[in-house]
Amino acid sequence: QRGLMGMSTRIIYKATNVPGVVAIVLGAAVTLLVQSSSITTSVLTPLVGIGVIQLEQMFPLTLGANIGTTITGLLASLVSDSVSALQVALCHLFFNISGIIIWYPLPFMRKVPLNGARELGKWTRRSKLIPPIY
Repeated sequence: QRGLMGMSTRIIYKATNVPGVVAIVLGAAVTLLVQSSSITTSVLTPLVGIGVIQLEQMFPLTLGANIGTTITGLLASLVSDSVSALQVALCHLFFNISGIIIWYPLPFMRKVPLNGARELGKWTRRSKLIPPIY
């Protein structure tokens, strides 16, 4: 935590303190570059845990990461001759876009996953058995 204080904290905060749609695009772009939404979210989660960024800032980045990871599958399906592979990749993409349409545009709907994440965090602090179960 100490290594992220000062100048680096301000840089990270400014980079993540962008409008929601921009954050979604940024999350998708970063994930497309690293080709893994797990990497993107695994980097952001500890930053939220130590208070460098807010959970509300991470949420659109994570939604974008979900889109970015579907683009990787879409690209892979395009190099195959299989129509089924393309159909599955498009289903994955549209499933994630549908999730964004449901959970992100209305502020009161954003509270559902955000409050769920907060509760899971509280349970994790109370018991070390929760993370392996989750």
